[in-house]
Amino acid sequence: MNKGMPFWEQHLEKMVLGLSVVVLLAVFAMLVLGTADITADIDGRSYGPAEVDSVMVEKAQELGRRLSPDASADVEAFAAIDATGAAGFAARLKDGVSPRGTLPRLGPALAASLLPEDVGSVDVWYWEPTIPAPSIHRRVMQTIDTIEPSELDRVEGLSSMIAANGDVIWTTPRASLDLDGIRRELARENTRSDPMRSRIPSNWYNDRPYVLDLVFERQTLGADGAWSKAEVIGTMPGAVELRSQIEKARKDDSLNANFKEFVWVNLDDKVKQLEILQPDFYATVNSRFSISAASAADDDAAESGSMSDADAAVRQQEAELQRRIKDKASSATRLEATLQELGGPLREDEEGGSTGGSAGGSRGGRGSSGGRGGPPGGDPNGGGVGPGSGAGRKTGSDAGSAADRRRRISLTLQLESLQSEIARLREQLGELNPDAADVELEIDPSAVLPDLAQADELDVWTHDLDVVPGETYRYRCRVMTFNPFFARGRQLLPDQQSLAEPFELASGTSDWTDPVTIDPPVEFFVVRGTDGTGSLGLGETRVELYRYFEGAVRKATFTLQPGERIGRPFSVDGISVDFSTDWYVVDIVADPAAPEERGYDREANATVLCRRIDGSETRVLRPSEQDGESKLAQYRVDA
Repeated sequence: MNKGMPFWEQHLEKMVLGLSVVVLLAVFAMLVLGTADITADIDGRSYGPAEVDSVMVEKAQELGRRLSPDASADVEAFAAIDATGAAGFAARLKDGVSPRGTLPRLGPALAASLLPEDVGSVDVWYWEPTIPAPSIHRRVMQTIDTIEPSELDRVEGLSSMIAANGDVIWTTPRASLDLDGIRRELARENTRSDPMRSRIPSNWYNDRPYVLDLVFERQTLGADGAWSKAEVIGTMPGAVELRSQIEKARKDDSLNANFKEFVWVNLDDKVKQLEILQPDFYATVNSRFSISAASAADDDAAESGSMSDADAAVRQQEAELQRRIKDKASSATRLEATLQELGGPLREDEEGGSTGGSAGGSRGGRGSSGGRGGPPGGDPNGGGVGPGSGAGRKTGSDAGSAADRRRRISLTLQLESLQSEIARLREQLGELNPDAADVELEIDPSAVLPDLAQADELDVWTHDLDVVPGETYRYRCRVMTFNPFFARGRQLLPDQQSLAEPFELASGTSDWTDPVTIDPPVEFFVVRGTDGTGSLGLGETRVELYRYFEGAVRKATFTLQPGERIGRPFSVDGISVDFSTDWYVVDIVADPAAPEERGYDREANATVLCRRIDGSETRVLRPSEQDGESKLAQYRVDA
């Protein structure tokens, strides 16, 4: 024993043990002595600990007897319920049982935490986008030209839609797409709705609006003044399009995730996407259609006033030539950019070579048959999605599919035709004004190929080859975009799984365009009228007639008297052209009050009355007004 160790350290273990025993004894005493105050309330009565077990057993036995098959029903409880009839029962069915409109949904919380936000979740409601309607352009452009013979060989089905000599007249209805509005609608959410609508994951639509189809509808004005039933304008033969492929996949039940990937790969190529929204026309002899001309109204007529009639006519033709040069230069810039994306210019005699070369050489001969451009990427079920079908510049012999090569040949032909036409127009402008011929024109920046993922707005159009001269039409359109919910049913709530079924989302429908009446085959203009100077004393008028025939605008001038029909077959440059119209001259009347206009003397500016042979329409024409028309200036430039 260590005498130096304190007492409490020597007996610490005994002291702790004794204290523990005292605490345990105190707790035991409290439990035993406090049971007298513990009670349980059952059916309004209080029971002590010794009675609870027996009461619970008795209650369990009573419940078992009531649940047995031979137990008698206690109907007295039902009689005590105040049902207040069928109306009260229906009212109670409608009463809410929860303070919220919908119960909180339970989802895989652990999985939702592990997955990225853009994958989506099965326990959220998503915003259902509404694609805004296109904004229609009121004015409809119409053009007449002649298809290059090589295009008739290359594009299957085209020759059956136009005249044997290749002459064709067509309209180009246009609209504007609010691309920024479409992107904002796809990325929208609503946190205040019940339930809350969450934003669609961006990878469900690749963070860009894929436009699958541009659907234009047309109505024809009947003789009774009523519009016909709307009909959808078909796609151009040989054009890049997805409409037929989507319909085929739908019919074959192959609209699936693989088809979606096929569409995405092809529409990521902005050249193919733009070909659906801004289709090029076929290569034509005169390249009369231009992109910028389809985006702007015709220029105003030339200035009048104190200048002579000859000076005014020259000024008007000069303005028309400058407008055409600018339009065609803008179109050529657009074609050059498109060809660069496809791999550069390519001619038919170079199709098997390694490079397309420059677009400044001679035109190739007749080419192989096949669609112009063809569908993007080829058949989704037969391959075609691979090198050359995606976006980006392509060069050399690996410059894409056969469809891309055919399209390059067609676009090269169009570019060469445009360059030849620009040179001809500059030469013609130089004859009128040498100083104006060498002026460099600013090209519209819109000629650059826009990207749907970034552009705020885009002009779109189609070409209607089924119009008939003399008929009146109007157009409207809608767009079909890719549905971001397609093939995502497993990631949607049951109430939204139907959204995953359609492949397309249709936009709203635009307004109608203004009516457009297709020009007749022959246009006539009264350019001189004299009262009482003819051999019979009835007066005479000089009429200029214009007809587009076999690749050129042909002109004829006739001097007529009242009672004579306007126009007849006439030989122009050794070609017999029918200038016949269904109009005749009724009378020529001098107007003593008419002032001298633009160098006209009053005697040569007599009013000419013309009427249709069937009596359905009458025109009152003055030479000074006819000679000032911008349309006549266009015909004079063409002729």
